[in-house]
Amino acid sequence: MMARTQIRFVAGALCLFLAITIALVDFFRAHHEPIIERDNVSASTPVQETTDTDDTEAQEEICVTEEGEPCPVDETLQVMRGDTLSSVLSRSKITSSQSYEIIKALSKVFNPRDLRPEHELYITYIPVRNNPEMIRDLIKLYIRPSLEEEITVERGENGLYKARKEEKVLTHEVKVIKGHIQDSLYLDAGRQGVPARILHNMIKAFSFDVDFQRSFQKGDEYGLIYDTYSDPDTLREESGDLAFAYLKLHGQELRLYRFQPSTGSEGYFNEKGESVKKGLLRTPIDGARISDGFGRRRHPVLGFTKMHKGVDFAAPKGTPIMAAGDGVVEKAARWSSYGNYIRIKHNSEYSTAYAHLSRYAKGIKAGRRVRQGQVIGYVGATGRVTGAHLHYELLRRGKQINPKHIKSMPVAKLGKKDMAAFRVLKNKIDKKFKNHQVLPALNKEVAGTLSEGNQESPNDTNPSETPPIVPKSKPETTKVS
Repeated sequence: MMARTQIRFVAGALCLFLAITIALVDFFRAHHEPIIERDNVSASTPVQETTDTDDTEAQEEICVTEEGEPCPVDETLQVMRGDTLSSVLSRSKITSSQSYEIIKALSKVFNPRDLRPEHELYITYIPVRNNPEMIRDLIKLYIRPSLEEEITVERGENGLYKARKEEKVLTHEVKVIKGHIQDSLYLDAGRQGVPARILHNMIKAFSFDVDFQRSFQKGDEYGLIYDTYSDPDTLREESGDLAFAYLKLHGQELRLYRFQPSTGSEGYFNEKGESVKKGLLRTPIDGARISDGFGRRRHPVLGFTKMHKGVDFAAPKGTPIMAAGDGVVEKAARWSSYGNYIRIKHNSEYSTAYAHLSRYAKGIKAGRRVRQGQVIGYVGATGRVTGAHLHYELLRRGKQINPKHIKSMPVAKLGKKDMAAFRVLKNKIDKKFKNHQVLPALNKEVAGTLSEGNQESPNDTNPSETPPIVPKSKPETTKVS
């Protein structure tokens, strides 16, 4: 029995020894053979070491010419809020001396201070070799401040920069939109490709007669006719003027027409030739809902019942706020629990106030005259509040009153001569709008899929007057003559 146990012990020890030996052999093979191979390679072939500088130069010198010189490189520059042209060029490794010469040349056709984040800005440069700061030699700058013009600053053979401005030939198109309210005017018209600026103008024009917080029901109808201008080379498109706006609310039709009287300024008029512009806007903010009305309420911060002397509009921070009427800014400063506050005096009787703003619009200060519908500030949550909203007050002889109780009549009506011209325009627009066929209502997914499509009504297009180049259009739009 003892002999058998000893044999088993010896056999186990041998197995363990063999396993350790094999493991050690594998270990040395794995760690020493590559070193030997590397030493062999190193002996015959020099190892090239790279540095960060070499990588940077490789990235800068994308290609070289037949003469061995760096090729020109094109780059798109990003214009940030608060940037100047000088700071943008400096960020792109352009020397201060070149920036000065470029801005000097550009100033002859364009004010560099008018540079905005939405402007297109491109440069063409040649990388400068063997410089640790990666300085670039700028040979051309291109800027497109608007759809209808483009500016190029280019270095000539004499080494001097010269600027030139070119006017672009745009394709003009008139679009007709019809639809039904499913969610909201903003969402439903937006799905059909209506630009936000056109919707803003429509809402502002109807704000004198329509309460956008309460007036709409599902199934109500809307319509628009507006101009667009597009660049056939880039297919970029910008909206022009809103020529016609239509609403059918609870079966009642409202129509507004853009018209230029023989005297006075251009504006919107109803079917009777009455100007829609009234004393004060009913809604000083787009796309917001009334979260708290005028009257006694339990204060959300103080916790006790108190008179609420205004109307609260719930809206995201940064939503633009419009002046309810023409007037002079009496106060534009932080004021007690109101936070950032604006008060506008419209006449000897009425004033309006706007509170809890996040910031003021550019140029808004005490003594500044403002126009009705002009953006004066942006929604915020300053002062004694629980969240972002606009607190709006209407004051009569300095005392807050309920805005719902104020009704204003149209301020102007067309004379006989203008009325005849207005009827001609009205009949032409009505015919154009009537001939456009509205498409069946689309669900959100289908509407999104067709947002780049094109819908045309053959009865509403004059082939002889169709622009030669047709840019992309949106669903439920018709190109008209």
